[in-house]
Amino acid sequence: MKKMTEKLDGAWEERGVIGTRIEIDGKRITVLWRGGPVLETTFKIVVSESGFELRLKKNGLRYAGAYSDYAEVKSVTYADGKLTFTEYFPITGESKTTLSRTDRTRYGDYDIDQSVLPELQGVWKSDPFEIEFKNDEAVLDGDKRRIVVLRPRNGYGSEGRYIIADSDPSVDEWHGFSRFEYEGGVIRTRMLVCDAPSVEFVFRKSNAGE
Repeated sequence: MKKMTEKLDGAWEERGVIGTRIEIDGKRITVLWRGGPVLETTFKIVVSESGFELRLKKNGLRYAGAYSDYAEVKSVTYADGKLTFTEYFPITGESKTTLSRTDRTRYGDYDIDQSVLPELQGVWKSDPFEIEFKNDEAVLDGDKRRIVVLRPRNGYGSEGRYIIADSDPSVDEWHGFSRFEYEGGVIRTRMLVCDAPSVEFVFRKSNAGE
Protein backbone atom coordinates (compact mmCIF):
# COMPACT_ATOMS: atom_id res chain seq x y z
CA MET A 1 0.00 0.00 0.00
CA LYS A 2 3.01 2.32 0.31
CA LYS A 3 3.25 2.65 -3.47
CA MET A 4 -0.47 3.40 -3.62
CA THR A 5 -0.05 6.15 -1.02
CA GLU A 6 2.67 7.69 -3.17
CA LYS A 7 0.34 7.63 -6.17
CA LEU A 8 -2.37 9.40 -4.19
CA ASP A 9 -0.23 12.13 -2.60
CA GLY A 10 -0.83 15.57 -4.08
CA ALA A 11 -3.74 17.68 -5.33
CA TRP A 12 -6.67 16.55 -7.49
CA GLU A 13 -9.21 18.66 -9.38
CA GLU A 14 -11.91 18.36 -12.02
CA ARG A 15 -10.53 19.51 -15.36
CA GLY A 16 -11.59 23.05 -16.34
CA VAL A 17 -13.89 23.49 -13.34
CA ILE A 18 -13.49 25.64 -10.23
CA GLY A 19 -15.28 23.37 -7.81
CA THR A 20 -14.16 20.27 -5.94
CA ARG A 21 -10.49 19.90 -5.04
CA ILE A 22 -8.94 17.08 -3.02
CA GLU A 23 -5.53 17.24 -1.34
CA ILE A 24 -3.89 14.08 -0.01
CA ASP A 25 -0.83 13.92 2.23
CA GLY A 26 0.00 10.48 3.54
CA LYS A 27 -3.12 9.22 5.30
CA ARG A 28 -4.76 12.66 5.52
CA ILE A 29 -7.28 13.98 3.03
CA THR A 30 -8.74 17.47 2.65
CA VAL A 31 -11.81 18.06 0.50
CA LEU A 32 -12.31 21.64 -0.70
CA TRP A 33 -15.16 23.39 -2.47
CA ARG A 34 -14.16 26.50 -4.47
CA GLY A 35 -10.98 26.82 -2.41
CA GLY A 36 -12.54 26.42 1.05
CA PRO A 37 -12.01 23.23 3.09
CA VAL A 38 -15.26 21.37 3.77
CA LEU A 39 -13.77 18.16 5.19
CA GLU A 40 -10.43 17.23 6.76
CA THR A 41 -9.95 13.69 7.98
CA THR A 42 -7.83 10.53 7.77
CA PHE A 43 -8.42 7.45 5.64
CA LYS A 44 -7.34 3.90 5.02
CA ILE A 45 -6.98 2.18 1.65
CA VAL A 46 -8.91 -0.97 0.79
CA VAL A 47 -9.18 -2.96 -2.45
CA SER A 48 -12.60 -2.70 -4.11
CA GLU A 49 -14.25 -3.90 -7.33
CA SER A 50 -13.63 -0.50 -8.94
CA GLY A 51 -9.97 -0.27 -7.91
CA PHE A 52 -8.78 1.12 -4.60
CA GLU A 53 -11.16 2.79 -2.17
CA LEU A 54 -10.25 5.43 0.40
CA ARG A 55 -12.33 4.72 3.50
CA LEU A 56 -12.69 8.05 5.28
CA LYS A 57 -12.90 8.32 9.06
CA LYS A 58 -15.35 11.23 8.69
CA ASN A 59 -17.80 11.70 5.83
CA GLY A 60 -19.71 14.92 6.48
CA LEU A 61 -19.15 17.93 4.21
CA ARG A 62 -19.58 21.24 6.02
CA TYR A 63 -18.82 24.86 5.16
CA ALA A 64 -16.63 26.82 7.58
CA GLY A 65 -18.77 28.30 10.36
CA ALA A 66 -21.84 26.17 9.50
CA TYR A 67 -23.68 24.19 12.16
CA SER A 68 -24.54 21.18 10.03
CA ASP A 69 -23.34 19.19 7.04
CA TYR A 70 -24.68 20.04 3.58
CA ALA A 71 -23.79 16.63 2.10
CA GLU A 72 -21.80 13.48 2.82
CA VAL A 73 -19.08 11.57 1.03
CA LYS A 74 -20.31 8.20 -0.18
CA SER A 75 -16.99 7.04 -1.61
CA VAL A 76 -13.59 8.04 -2.94
CA THR A 77 -12.01 5.54 -5.32
CA TYR A 78 -8.79 5.45 -7.33
CA ALA A 79 -8.38 3.71 -10.68
CA ASP A 80 -6.43 4.38 -13.91
CA GLY A 81 -4.78 7.51 -12.52
CA LYS A 82 -8.02 9.24 -11.54
CA LEU A 83 -10.13 9.75 -8.41
CA THR A 84 -13.89 9.23 -8.48
CA PHE A 85 -15.52 11.33 -5.78
CA THR A 86 -19.11 10.42 -4.93
CA GLU A 87 -21.26 12.69 -2.79
CA TYR A 88 -24.84 12.41 -1.52
CA PHE A 89 -27.00 15.53 -1.20
CA PRO A 90 -30.27 15.35 0.81
CA ILE A 91 -32.30 17.11 -1.92
CA THR A 92 -30.66 16.14 -5.22
CA GLY A 93 -29.24 12.74 -4.33
CA GLU A 94 -25.98 11.20 -5.51
CA SER A 95 -23.37 13.05 -7.56
CA LYS A 96 -20.08 11.76 -9.01
CA THR A 97 -17.03 13.82 -9.97
CA THR A 98 -13.90 12.59 -11.73
CA LEU A 99 -10.71 14.27 -10.50
CA SER A 100 -7.27 14.32 -12.13
CA ARG A 101 -3.91 15.16 -10.60
CA THR A 102 -3.06 18.87 -10.81
CA ASP A 103 -0.12 21.15 -10.05
CA ARG A 104 -2.41 24.14 -9.52
CA THR A 105 -2.44 25.74 -6.07
CA ARG A 106 -5.60 26.53 -4.12
CA TYR A 107 -5.45 29.93 -5.83
CA GLY A 108 -5.40 28.45 -9.33
CA ASP A 109 -2.55 29.01 -11.80
CA TYR A 110 -0.77 31.35 -9.40
CA ASP A 111 2.09 31.04 -6.92
CA ILE A 112 2.33 33.04 -3.70
CA ASP A 113 5.05 35.71 -3.96
CA GLN A 114 5.17 37.87 -0.83
CA SER A 115 8.34 39.64 -2.02
CA VAL A 116 6.12 42.42 -3.39
CA LEU A 117 4.62 43.21 0.04
CA PRO A 118 7.20 45.94 0.90
CA GLU A 119 6.13 47.91 -2.19
CA LEU A 120 2.51 47.84 -1.03
CA GLN A 121 3.03 49.15 2.50
CA GLY A 122 1.13 52.37 3.17
CA VAL A 123 -2.10 54.03 2.04
CA TRP A 124 -3.50 53.80 -1.49
CA LYS A 125 -6.34 56.04 -2.68
CA SER A 126 -8.95 56.07 -5.40
CA ASP A 127 -11.63 58.62 -4.50
CA PRO A 128 -13.67 58.01 -2.40
CA PHE A 129 -11.93 54.79 -1.27
CA GLU A 130 -8.62 54.07 0.34
CA ILE A 131 -6.76 50.90 1.27
CA GLU A 132 -4.00 50.66 3.85
CA PHE A 133 -1.47 47.85 3.79
CA LYS A 134 0.33 46.86 6.99
CA ASN A 135 2.61 43.84 6.65
CA ASP A 136 0.37 41.06 5.27
CA GLU A 137 -2.89 42.78 6.18
CA ALA A 138 -5.07 45.24 4.26
CA VAL A 139 -7.75 47.55 5.66
CA LEU A 140 -10.64 48.77 3.49
CA ASP A 141 -13.56 50.71 4.97
CA GLY A 142 -12.60 49.52 8.46
CA ASP A 143 -12.54 45.87 7.42
CA LYS A 144 -9.18 44.12 7.95
CA ARG A 145 -8.15 41.14 5.85
CA ARG A 146 -5.05 38.98 5.64
CA ILE A 147 -3.74 39.00 2.10
CA VAL A 148 -1.42 37.10 -0.19
CA VAL A 149 0.31 38.37 -3.31
CA LEU A 150 -0.04 36.00 -6.25
CA ARG A 151 2.27 35.79 -9.24
CA PRO A 152 0.65 34.37 -12.40
CA ARG A 153 2.37 31.36 -13.88
CA ASN A 154 3.72 31.50 -17.43
CA GLY A 155 0.90 31.94 -19.89
CA TYR A 156 -1.61 33.13 -17.30
CA GLY A 157 -0.71 36.82 -17.04
CA SER A 158 1.76 39.50 -18.04
CA GLU A 159 5.21 39.75 -16.51
CA GLY A 160 5.24 42.16 -13.56
CA ARG A 161 1.52 41.89 -12.85
CA TYR A 162 0.47 40.55 -9.46
CA ILE A 163 -2.85 39.71 -7.84
CA ILE A 164 -3.59 40.91 -4.30
CA ALA A 165 -6.01 38.36 -2.89
CA ASP A 166 -7.61 37.34 0.37
CA SER A 167 -5.51 34.68 2.10
CA ASP A 168 -8.67 32.54 2.09
CA PRO A 169 -8.82 31.10 -1.46
CA SER A 170 -12.62 30.79 -1.23
CA VAL A 171 -13.01 34.61 -1.04
CA ASP A 172 -13.03 36.25 -4.46
CA GLU A 173 -14.47 39.70 -3.69
CA TRP A 174 -14.14 42.37 -1.04
CA HIS A 175 -16.80 45.02 -0.35
CA GLY A 176 -18.04 44.64 -3.91
CA PHE A 177 -14.58 44.80 -5.48
CA SER A 178 -13.05 42.03 -7.55
CA ARG A 179 -9.47 40.91 -6.96
CA PHE A 180 -6.92 43.74 -6.90
CA GLU A 181 -4.21 43.76 -9.60
CA TYR A 182 -0.87 45.44 -8.91
CA GLU A 183 1.28 46.48 -11.86
CA GLY A 184 3.39 49.49 -12.81
CA GLY A 185 3.04 51.20 -9.43
CA VAL A 186 -0.78 51.25 -9.41
CA ILE A 187 -3.51 48.95 -8.12
CA ARG A 188 -6.52 48.29 -10.33
CA THR A 189 -9.80 46.66 -9.44
CA ARG A 190 -13.42 46.67 -10.53
CA MET A 191 -16.56 47.29 -8.52
CA LEU A 192 -19.19 44.73 -9.41
CA VAL A 193 -22.53 46.41 -10.23
CA CYS A 194 -25.79 44.48 -10.63
CA ASP A 195 -27.40 44.77 -14.09
CA ALA A 196 -24.72 47.24 -15.26
CA PRO A 197 -21.10 47.22 -16.44
CA SER A 198 -18.49 47.00 -13.68
CA VAL A 199 -16.65 50.21 -12.74
CA GLU A 200 -12.84 50.33 -12.73
CA PHE A 201 -10.95 51.99 -9.88
CA VAL A 202 -7.25 52.84 -9.99
CA PHE A 203 -5.53 53.18 -6.61
CA ARG A 204 -2.32 55.17 -6.30
CA LYS A 205 -0.03 55.34 -3.30
CA SER A 206 -0.46 58.55 -1.31
CA ASN A 207 2.44 60.50 0.15
CA ALA A 208 2.77 60.79 3.92
CA GLY A 209 0.54 63.52 5.27
CA GLU A 210 -1.88 63.60 2.32
